[in-house]
Amino acid sequence: MAASSAGERIADTFTRLLRLSLPGSSRQLSREQLMEASEAELARTARSGQAREQLLAAQLLASPLEYRRWETEHLRLMSTVANPRRNSGQARALLSTAFSLIHRRALFEYLRSQTLRGSGRRDLVQHFHGQESYSKAMIAEHGNYQRGSASLICAERLGTTLLVHQAFGDPLRRYENLYSEYFRSYCDSFLAPPADAQGDTDSVRMLLPHLKRDVLDVRARLMALPAVAAPGTRPAR
Repeated sequence: MAASSAGERIADTFTRLLRLSLPGSSRQLSREQLMEASEAELARTARSGQAREQLLAAQLLASPLEYRRWETEHLRLMSTVANPRRNSGQARALLSTAFSLIHRRALFEYLRSQTLRGSGRRDLVQHFHGQESYSKAMIAEHGNYQRGSASLICAERLGTTLLVHQAFGDPLRRYENLYSEYFRSYCDSFLAPPADAQGDTDSVRMLLPHLKRDVLDVRARLMALPAVAAPGTRPAR
């Protein structure tokens, strides 16, 4: 489907932006078990989750078409988790999936938080979507954000219950904040006029490689952690 394929392109773009490859370790759950747990978590969130997540889950469940799109995408994600490449282990495969979902939501979150309007908004959307029409791209981004957020809710639940990895929770939140800072700086520098090259914008552009390196370093550290912390050790920072 158009929205689904556009969402995958954006997720791939963000992951290529960081040029990452992943390591890995551990326990076996089928994709059917992972889907069952994910669907249960989505239903629970729609009933009693935090306000923003509750609304998102409820809206998705209320639309049979969008729910079916989410189900198809999430099944593909859970198939990857159920059969991790390179013997990396399901918990690490799930963590890798959570990273990709964070990347996938970044453009819509930036557009919403910056209240960007006019030609700048169109230029940025075109930068990531190519020559696709602006209206189609924005519809795709909204659906991409909604379905990606739903999958991230499920992945985080799985990562603290069935496929426990110590990177889920606060460490993953810190990674998300760091990636958001990097992505925001990337977009700000893209939108800045060339004439501003001697001012603050030049400083942002100079900062980008350092922010990118920080993102890569944090991600590599989290991926290298053993799935469950040894007794007496402190959680990742």
